[in-house]
Amino acid sequence: MAITPSFQTSGVASGIDTTTLIDNLVKIQSAVVTTAKAHQAAYTSQISALADIVNKLTAFKTATKALSDAGALALTQVGTTSGFTATASSAATAGRYSIGVTELAQAARARSTGFANGAAPVAGGTLTLGVAGTNYDVTIGDGDSLSTVAASINASGAPVTATVLNADGQSYLSMTTRNTGFEVGGTADSALTLTENTTGSGGQALGATIVQQATNATFNVDGLNFERSNNSVSDALPGVTLVLSKKGGPTEDLVLQTSATDTQTNLQKFVDAYNAVMKAARSNTNIQAMTDRDKTLGGDTSVRAFQASLLNLASTIANPGSSVRTLADIGIKTGSDGSLSIDAERLSKAISTDPGAVNALFQKASTGIGDAVEKLTNDYTSTVDGVFTNRTKGLNKSVTRVGKEIDTLQLRLDQYRQQLIKQFTAMEKIVGSFKDIGSFLTSNEKSRTSNS
Repeated sequence: MAITPSFQTSGVASGIDTTTLIDNLVKIQSAVVTTAKAHQAAYTSQISALADIVNKLTAFKTATKALSDAGALALTQVGTTSGFTATASSAATAGRYSIGVTELAQAARARSTGFANGAAPVAGGTLTLGVAGTNYDVTIGDGDSLSTVAASINASGAPVTATVLNADGQSYLSMTTRNTGFEVGGTADSALTLTENTTGSGGQALGATIVQQATNATFNVDGLNFERSNNSVSDALPGVTLVLSKKGGPTEDLVLQTSATDTQTNLQKFVDAYNAVMKAARSNTNIQAMTDRDKTLGGDTSVRAFQASLLNLASTIANPGSSVRTLADIGIKTGSDGSLSIDAERLSKAISTDPGAVNALFQKASTGIGDAVEKLTNDYTSTVDGVFTNRTKGLNKSVTRVGKEIDTLQLRLDQYRQQLIKQFTAMEKIVGSFKDIGSFLTSNEKSRTSNS
């Protein structure tokens, strides 16, 4: 922090504007501080630019991983079905499948006897809920209201939802298991059991009973029978999630077909993420005439090397030995500015020729785009030895070093100002003394002249 000058007024004795003179002399010497601060700001700007590139590279890795994990190829259901809906992932196989739904999964339900209303008192005791083989004890205070008992059940940790229902002028405590069905191979009554031990007399006993047994979903795929505990099934037909909605209807055909439009949508997320990180790199290396180079990464060889690696990625052979070997083979082409775009016609042709190879382009071990982007990201962002990580560490050290230099230079400037103030103060005293002597001599001369 600069020291506030104690010498604020111009020379009274000398007539010199010493305040302005001191300020100007200090300003000349402060040029080194200004330069150091500019260097520090430039380092900070470079750190920010690197962070932006790293963030966009991480987003690109995430977009690529989505394709390497789930595949780029998109399949959709052709037509509609009344007994179920289907959602296909890239792991599904296009084709026609016969599906019939014979039963839907439903939850077990229990209900108390009727009470006058939700505030009616309940006899105290213990209600034990057995849910899928695990018991949960609910303590009922003698005289607790029906609504209070419902709240106690919900707070017990039992996977059961309790509520008070009003019908026909009476109130009932209704309990429903949160999960449908029961363990496949087990029995329906294992889903929910009730044991009521009434010890109080402050109200009416619950008298709860099972009013609906749990059921499992049963269906068939191409003549093979399946049983599951819920109506959302993802392990019957590979890569397909079936949501069963209606039982007892006729067997229906599920037709899955590859969708070039939806596949392009999947790939566009990859392209957009690539273009974002490429643009960030280019904006810091493509320096214009009026750009302050010190505030960019224009002279940073690591960024230029990274940009070259991105360009190589677009042309790398990711799936050797296939008709779809590179991104260009599925219509992802590189523009003059390094950005990617999708040729829909070429993508459609690749899908019709070898749809499995479209996924393999991203999923193939070692050579696939997924592994290539993973390696590129680790090379530059690893917290241990990433290129950008180390570069950022170096820039942060420079910021700290220059900050210390600025503090030292500022201290010297403050000391220089104080030195000037002392010197000019001393000068004013000397000039003032000379003026006093001159005035004395002039006065004596006038006296002598007048006396003679």
